[in-house]
Amino acid sequence: MSRILFICPTVRDYRELRALAYRGDCYEFHDYATSALESMVSGDAPTGIRIADPEREIERILRRFRATPLDGVASTDDYPGSALASIVARKLGLPCVSPAASLLCQHKYHSRHAQRATVPEATPAFELISTATTSAAPSPFLSLSGPASLDYPVFIKPVKSFFSVGASRVDTPATLATALRVATLPQPFFAPFEKLLRQHCRLDMAGHVLAEALLEGVQVTLEGYANGGEIHVLGVVDSLMYPGTKSFQRFEYPSRLPLPIQQRMAEVARRTMSHVGYDAGLFNIEMMYDAQSDSVAIIEINPRMSSQFADLFEKVDGFNTYSILLDLAVGRAPRPSWRNGNYAVAASWALRSFENLRALQVPTLADLASVHAVHPDARIEILTSPGRKLSQEMQDGGSYRYAVINVGGRDDADLRGCLRDCLARLPFIFEPVRDRRAAGSQPDARRSVPRRSATQWAGRYLSPDVDAPQFQR
Repeated sequence: MSRILFICPTVRDYRELRALAYRGDCYEFHDYATSALESMVSGDAPTGIRIADPEREIERILRRFRATPLDGVASTDDYPGSALASIVARKLGLPCVSPAASLLCQHKYHSRHAQRATVPEATPAFELISTATTSAAPSPFLSLSGPASLDYPVFIKPVKSFFSVGASRVDTPATLATALRVATLPQPFFAPFEKLLRQHCRLDMAGHVLAEALLEGVQVTLEGYANGGEIHVLGVVDSLMYPGTKSFQRFEYPSRLPLPIQQRMAEVARRTMSHVGYDAGLFNIEMMYDAQSDSVAIIEINPRMSSQFADLFEKVDGFNTYSILLDLAVGRAPRPSWRNGNYAVAASWALRSFENLRALQVPTLADLASVHAVHPDARIEILTSPGRKLSQEMQDGGSYRYAVINVGGRDDADLRGCLRDCLARLPFIFEPVRDRRAAGSQPDARRSVPRRSATQWAGRYLSPDVDAPQFQR
């Protein structure tokens, strides 16, 4: 039996670890700043949030577990969990991703430099945005810190964030200032990362917003792991957006990209992760394939597993990627399988609204049990609660998620049929959010607004035009 510490545990961690209870491992959990950091970048962020010094937090973790020996340390959390897990494991002499490699991959600007050095053909042009771009009359070319300028349209994003917060396409100089205000996250959000980056990677933040050449094509996520100096690819997952947005509609596995293209992506991943010295950990790399230019490009590298995909691999291939995570955490060699699951295809669907809503009713435990009685392999996450606005939850800035449903199927038709059946058993009820100041003096003005069920809000989500293969970042 192995004793494994999870840092910044997530709801998915608890759920999937229960499903892997047959392994007999024992788990410890330690949280740090996750909710506070998410709150800082949410649409309705509270004020006065304080975050403990990350190095002091690391010392607290070490004091807690020095008297209780651990066999491994793990995290599926993007920020700050993955970095802290690497640092704690390194200090305890346990298998881990190098803290320097983890932090380098997370910093989008420094990561781009590493990519340019080893896979220039897969690295889009990029530059930090200087303060000159916020002037009243911005140049038709971005004023950047590097040797070259980027023409519009460009894609801008914070050098460190999560969940696509602050990322957007900018088409003209006139819209840049507004986009920059959204992309410039609060300074306290960066503080823990900045300190860890300087201490363990010997790098400075350099700036806070990155501009890149626009990528277009088919977006995917390559999931893999490094062990013993070798890079292994587990699979490629298709990422489908709502048309005309940057909001993910669903993730499908296995990818429909031709195998030769997936193999090219795998080679890009091997060269890149080997170059940064990545070992003893899972990773995922978001990539784009442009059929017009027949080119593969890296969108970003995440030095952690994608917990949202864990059961997609299980449904199709017969192994849950949490089992890979646990093996690597204690120094065991993973033994994945392929196409050994119960389904031919699997998908993770994000239920979204493109207007802010208030939840009046969400599914109960009994409702979830009724779904699992018919679809025992389904994974359902409810991301809001009665009385709360969707903007009060962690969102990407372009839409509002309220649930995630993972299902498997014999084929596409079976997959969609399963999703529709799950939706029919999940009684969400929402109302649009109305500004009370605009409602006059009537205290009950919002009650006159029509209420809609989840299937009504999701009608467009399942319509043929949404299911059409439109991919654009």
